[in-house]
Amino acid sequence: QQYSVPSGQGFYHHPVAAGSDPSLNGRMHAGGHLRNSTAYDHQAQMMVASGAAGYPFMDPSSGGAANNELLTPSSRNPLSLDSASYGATGLKNFGNTCFMNCVIQCLVGTAPFSRYFLQGGWKKDLVRDNSKNGKSDVVVEFARLVHNMWRGQYGSLSPIAFRSAVGSCSAQFKSNDQEDAQEFASFILDTLHESMNRVHPRPPPERDLTPEEEFMFERMTDMQQADVQWGRYIRRNWSIMTSIFQGQVQSRLTCLSCKHTSTTYFTFTELSVPIPSYSGNGGKSATSLVRKSSLGRHNAPPVSIYQCLDAYSEVEVLEGDNKWQCPRCQTKRRASKRLLISRLPLVLIVHLKRFSTIGHFREKLETDVQFPTQNLNMESYVMPGVCKVAPTGYNLYAVANHFGTLSGGHYTASVFNGHRGQWNYFDDTRVSPVPEQKVASPAA
Repeated sequence: QQYSVPSGQGFYHHPVAAGSDPSLNGRMHAGGHLRNSTAYDHQAQMMVASGAAGYPFMDPSSGGAANNELLTPSSRNPLSLDSASYGATGLKNFGNTCFMNCVIQCLVGTAPFSRYFLQGGWKKDLVRDNSKNGKSDVVVEFARLVHNMWRGQYGSLSPIAFRSAVGSCSAQFKSNDQEDAQEFASFILDTLHESMNRVHPRPPPERDLTPEEEFMFERMTDMQQADVQWGRYIRRNWSIMTSIFQGQVQSRLTCLSCKHTSTTYFTFTELSVPIPSYSGNGGKSATSLVRKSSLGRHNAPPVSIYQCLDAYSEVEVLEGDNKWQCPRCQTKRRASKRLLISRLPLVLIVHLKRFSTIGHFREKLETDVQFPTQNLNMESYVMPGVCKVAPTGYNLYAVANHFGTLSGGHYTASVFNGHRGQWNYFDDTRVSPVPEQKVASPAA
């Protein structure tokens, strides 16, 4: 894996959600820059999940009818796109573009996402704007790259046209500098969403709720609140990215004096979780992050992905200078804050925050984060009521790896080929099988 900035990612798919799209019964594994990512799919596949069962894919342009066009299952095998050759195509590195290669492998290994491009759905959704930002060119070149990689005619390809299109609309990725894979993944997913947003032209943003409306909103059930805010979001946003990769998080403040609450919701494409540190006796250390320099001296123990998710969703108390201005008390009060997932995506992308900032210095966190390749259970991290309408298990199908430091390194990716039932390891142009037990490595 080539990363200029350390960050890990994992991709999980939702196996049970395959009830909504059986093509997601496969698994995907993605790699990335120092910022690691993991992808899980629903069933039990989950680090990168998109579209969970119980959440029909609603297309605002169809008057609210379930959209069976974006993700139409062609078979019970998520990777059966009439190509037994997929999974053996490497990508050329143009000096420092391993961060790009690892992200491409993870995305191309996402079956329903690739099917959308292979079947030409992107052509009628593409918004060919008249501005010269080049975003439509990114979509065209990405579609061409997906097609060539799934054809499996070549051992490796040179994605020079795609890289050129990316550089034309992003100064950050135009040079030959090392970059962060997670930042590139966010850029490409946002670019594809904006370029294929079916809501066009987009209506103006929704106005903020009045105090009276906020009061009525807080009296709704959690599921009602989430549905209202999701409806507000998709009135301006609907694309293949929304169907597959986007989920929703609830953020709630509670006054510890009068118990008044203030609840907001935001959409996410990847779930960024912190990496906690624990003392040798199992207790949580005073510092929330492990410094790379201290790792070698103290041999910090590994942590599980569940401990990272615990840290993400744990209750935070706001006090001192961070007290909350309670609307009911009309003064600053101690308050609690908690994040819970209110809508699980079909493909869940988990980003491990491998950065430690101490003063003016930043370091990569070398903590070994252990995660399952099957049955990642998200039940403890979702809003009450979600478990009744959607499965909470995911299976891993893609992982982004980073080797090196914050200042330089290399990215690789591991991706599950559902057609062949095997994991492949992608190191730029080099592609080789990898045992499943070696997929969850400390480099993720």
